Amino acid sequence: MLELKAPFRRVYAHAYHITLSLRRDAFRLLDVTLWPLVLFLSMGLFAQSFTRDPRVIGLVVLGALGWRIIYHFQMEAVQLYMDNYWQGMIEHVMIAPLKWWEFVLGGAISAVVKILVIAFSFLLLGRVLFGFTVRTPLATLSGLLACAACGLVLAIFSMGVAFLKRGDAFAFIFAFPDVIAVLSGVFYPVTVFPRPVQVFAQILPTTHAFNLLKATLGQAPGEPGMFLATLFPWLVAGAVFTQWALAKARREGKLVKMK
Repeated sequence: MLELKAPFRRVYAHAYHITLSLRRDAFRLLDVTLWPLVLFLSMGLFAQSFTRDPRVIGLVVLGALGWRIIYHFQMEAVQLYMDNYWQGMIEHVMIAPLKWWEFVLGGAISAVVKILVIAFSFLLLGRVLFGFTVRTPLATLSGLLACAACGLVLAIFSMGVAFLKRGDAFAFIFAFPDVIAVLSGVFYPVTVFPRPVQVFAQILPTTHAFNLLKATLGQAPGEPGMFLATLFPWLVAGAVFTQWALAKARREGKLVKMK
């Protein structure tokens, strides 16, 4: 029973660590307040200056929210690992009976809390400033949960990159979810891309997660089957890659920050 409870305690400890960082670090606080609102308002006001079509406004609101969900679910776990690395504590953390997926789940708990704050502000401002309301709550929630699942998959890949590249992984960690969101047609159909990019976009689960959101606005076909069919291969590939990266990092001594 104690062995069963230990992983859950470690997951909770990671989530609590992130919460403390939010209280102490202005960077973390801005990440759930100012910066999401800059994205939301800049895109929303830009779209409104050209059209009052509620489908377009809805696409901006839900697309921006889905994008932030992917970002936070991808970022939280890896940023926690990098904080431990930069503070010279990672060797002590990794000596413990710790699994990489516990980092990911701890980050996911923190991401849920942050996303609830962001979702409230986005939907409230969407209603007040742009007149947008969610017409199909269950379908919209399904699309948002699909974005969260994609963020977790990206987090798994990013953990592997962090194991291998250490401090040099930070630029990749920040750019990764944004590049994927752009390639996945967050605010537009992927048909705007050249044909080879379109083919690649179709194998990304994020493309089909955004399509689930667009389907609630009549802007794309929602295909849950395609989402699941693309999500699970990426999930398996991410787990295999990260397990390999961790073993390689341990062999080469990359889990220790030399002082």
